[in-house]
Amino acid sequence: MSEMVRTQVDLPYEMVESLKQQSKVKGITMSQQILEALRAYLESQEDPILRADDVIFRIAGEMDSGVGDLSANHDCYLYRKDWQEQPQEGVVG
Repeated sequence: MSEMVRTQVDLPYEMVESLKQQSKVKGITMSQQILEALRAYLESQEDPILRADDVIFRIAGEMDSGVGDLSANHDCYLYRKDWQEQPQEGVVG
């Protein structure tokens, strides 16, 4: 187990009494109960990184710009209206 850090938390009286009761019944300390509850909570949280079933993956590929070199020249399409009129280094097409 990793290094423990002492932390103080204010709990409602009723919750402390309930934890004490459970300590007697289960034979584990209040600290152990709180650790278990926090572990379960943290494990249930979703990773903020995109998941495979994220809607963004269904959207990808749904649109067609009609421009064959969009991935190579996207900056030219986005930022320069006259890019075809002027020679551009590194521009494909």
